[in-house]
Amino acid sequence: MKTKNIIEKTLEKFGVEKELPGRGDLSEIDKLNLIASESAAEEKALSDFMEMKYEEALRQFLKNNPSKTEKDFQENIIRIPMQSGGKIINFSDFAKSKDPKIKEIDLASLFTPGKTLASLTDSEREQVNLLLKLTLGKN
Repeated sequence: MKTKNIIEKTLEKFGVEKELPGRGDLSEIDKLNLIASESAAEEKALSDFMEMKYEEALRQFLKNNPSKTEKDFQENIIRIPMQSGGKIINFSDFAKSKDPKIKEIDLASLFTPGKTLASLTDSEREQVNLLLKLTLGKN
């Protein structure tokens, strides 16, 4: 009786009017327990496997980097250094300007004054096409 009063007072304190009954019949509890946990032997096998993978990766790292240590390997696989808070990127530095700079194309400086496109030689046309592609950014 005393425990029931404590539970009721606690529920009232948190604004719970009444205790709701469960909806399920617990018929799938065995399946859920199998999904949620491994046996001690399975946990040991998983632990051994991950330890083997770690040792294998460490061996390969030390082989490729003879001057490095296991501590360097651990720092290498931990991608975000928590003590520094990570890299801060100011996106406004990379934003495009509202007034973009207009590219000027000065093809006339390469040729004699008064020369038309029709009168260009094949090599001059190739030069013009290359300059246009480089200027307009079309590869």
